[in-house]
Amino acid sequence: MAKMKNLSFDDGYESITVNSDKDRVIRFNPADPEIISRLLNLQNNFQNYQPEQDLELNPDGTPKNDMEKGAAFISEFSNAMRKAFDNTFNADVYDTIFNGQSPLCIVGSKEKKYLFEAVIDGLISIMEPAIAEYSKVNQEKMQKYLGDL
Repeated sequence: MAKMKNLSFDDGYESITVNSDKDRVIRFNPADPEIISRLLNLQNNFQNYQPEQDLELNPDGTPKNDMEKGAAFISEFSNAMRKAFDNTFNADVYDTIFNGQSPLCIVGSKEKKYLFEAVIDGLISIMEPAIAEYSKVNQEKMQKYLGDL
């Protein structure tokens, strides 16, 4: 029987708990130059989202009327949201983040937002400083190699 070896190194990933729940953790690498652009694309793709004019939603994200049409719309939106979040992180993070809730439920005691908006805003506020720090270190390191070029 062959011995199992372990390759161990710092892969640069940072972990984020969702609402301080240690069982709900997502990871990102601030050294990934595309992570912030993927996150901002996610935000841009959904920032002006409004449900169809004749579709009214309850605070929990369920349709108030025409259940069949509303359920189909919500399912389609949730699937698009799942794909967008998972693509942003290159991992299955949707269920970890939303924990069975509809991304269309209304949250916030002061400013009422869709859950997905609150999540995106929170991610940006956490990730931007980490990415900025990486960029600063990366510039310094590149300068060492590029010198006076």
